[in-house]
Amino acid sequence: MQAMTASGRAGVPGSLPPLRERGWRSGLVQLGLYLLGLGALAFIPFLPPGLAGIPVYGPFLCIAVAVALAIPFNRGRAVMAACCLAFVYSLHLARAFVSPHAFLLGAVLVPVDIAIIAAFRERGALSRHTLRQALFVAVQVGFAAWLVSQGLWEVLLGKLPATWTSSAHALPPFVLGAVAVAGLASAVVMWSRRTAIDAALCSAVIATATGFWMIDVPHGLPVLLATAALGIAIGVLQDAHRFAFFDELTGLPARRALEEKLLALTDRFAIAMVDVDHFKRVNDDHGHDTGDQVLRMIAVHLSNVGGGARAYRYGGEEFAIVFPGRSAREAVPHLEALRVGVADYVLYLRADGASTADADPKKQRRRTAHGLKVTISIGIAERDPRLNRPDHVLRAADQALYRAKARGRNRISR
Repeated sequence: MQAMTASGRAGVPGSLPPLRERGWRSGLVQLGLYLLGLGALAFIPFLPPGLAGIPVYGPFLCIAVAVALAIPFNRGRAVMAACCLAFVYSLHLARAFVSPHAFLLGAVLVPVDIAIIAAFRERGALSRHTLRQALFVAVQVGFAAWLVSQGLWEVLLGKLPATWTSSAHALPPFVLGAVAVAGLASAVVMWSRRTAIDAALCSAVIATATGFWMIDVPHGLPVLLATAALGIAIGVLQDAHRFAFFDELTGLPARRALEEKLLALTDRFAIAMVDVDHFKRVNDDHGHDTGDQVLRMIAVHLSNVGGGARAYRYGGEEFAIVFPGRSAREAVPHLEALRVGVADYVLYLRADGASTADADPKKQRRRTAHGLKVTISIGIAERDPRLNRPDHVLRAADQALYRAKARGRNRISR
């Protein structure tokens, strides 16, 4: 018999495709964009005269796009990171009027600040929390600017190599160390959260650091800053897509994704509706945290249904499964395996009903008072001459689900 704790995933068969796992796709997109930015440097010298201003004004345009997307989608961290990129590019354009020490300060502060921003929790673009975070970054930059204006930064660093602004290898070791720590910190945040925004912020740290490293390459820093800004804009769009089309709790595609899938269905297909039996009783007796874990456990099993099926969270404790190219008769064995798998599964709860996350599963079982078992009811329907539209098939599957419940639950009905 399979088992799992009320707040862990120990013993879960197969793998749930939660939102955090899809963060790897975002990471690959950011990596591809970063490599594209590096490759673009080879073509900058060959731009026609009419496009010669792109490397100069392009970064500001990309930063503006990132901010324009981040504000309506309420992504405060993306706004702050884009502002950091705008600050360092402005510093780059003013290099003729800025001391090397001040420019070096930007080389340190911006990657570090973006890493700090990545560590913040998302609080929205205009919330009080985000304003406090922005104030923290602004005070830090202001203090650093004061150090430069008073000559204390120069005293702290000592004399800089005369060639450091034309040779990356002349950068002081502490700069490289600080940037390396920032990159590592942002990578750890991305690893732990695995969201599109965190992948974009990690990429922005790396791209900005690479831009300073390639300061001796013509347009190296502007192109890499533009790449970082575009990465942030793409991260915002990916994050918005995630919330629109995927359920945050279970990681399954949400109802909106189901509606689009139904519009694309043609020819033969079957749809099943799944509902957790007595789910209100689970919430009442064990609390909503345990109820959430039940839904996640159900989602694990749903994501592993065979027959080419795709599961969706329909709403509440109800799910939909679409079988493209399958009849109801062909889908029933896969649904029966799902029903039996859920019925045999045990959620182990502590005696006090408290969460046991991050505890050792063996120790949890030694202090277990009882295990929680749940069942599901399933209704299925297929496309036929009478039910020739996907929404008709979905409605028929929902009616079959109610028949399954009326007949005693924990069964499949057609």
